[in-house]
Amino acid sequence: MNKFSAIYLIALGLFLNTNIQGQAPGLVVQAGLTTAYAKTSVMTKANQAHYGWMIGADARLLDSDLYFIIGGQYHSTSFFSTSAPNFFGKNDLKVGMGRAGIGFNILRFTERISLRSKIVGSINYVLDAPDNGYGVAGFTDINDAYAGGATGLGLTIGNLDVDLEFQYGFINAVYKQPNSTFDIWTLMAGFHF
Repeated sequence: MNKFSAIYLIALGLFLNTNIQGQAPGLVVQAGLTTAYAKTSVMTKANQAHYGWMIGADARLLDSDLYFIIGGQYHSTSFFSTSAPNFFGKNDLKVGMGRAGIGFNILRFTERISLRSKIVGSINYVLDAPDNGYGVAGFTDINDAYAGGATGLGLTIGNLDVDLEFQYGFINAVYKQPNSTFDIWTLMAGFHF
């Protein structure tokens, strides 16, 4: 783990600790499954994907139909693509994601049931990856960070949240390689405090 990654994890921990105490009514703790695709076939082979799991927390500031989201996620996924969806297999890519944006209710069925969406930006810090990258010329230097923008749909039923999220990658994950961005689908469940 490099120095930048360690600083990121410490800052994220301090942030979450502060918000757990200060924003308890707006904290969502999440866990879920991820499926990622790179736009280049060097990273993601045809009919394959990168499978993994995630945990995270989002603080919702301003409890109304429009609110700010600040949070973080930890993703553990396969660095090399596979054809079989093995979410808990050889997960040799570890990523910490810092996220911020807005969330909003699309439809409020009752006071405790609503259909939601969000628009968030995500800076994704590579915490661990194979040293020689993909082992192909030009794909050996993995960037320390890459970025994406995410949206999705969520359903809140009381204190339970279920979300399907799509993150579109727009900053490359591999040094000086165009189309080395990751698009990530995440299905997660969370508990809203």
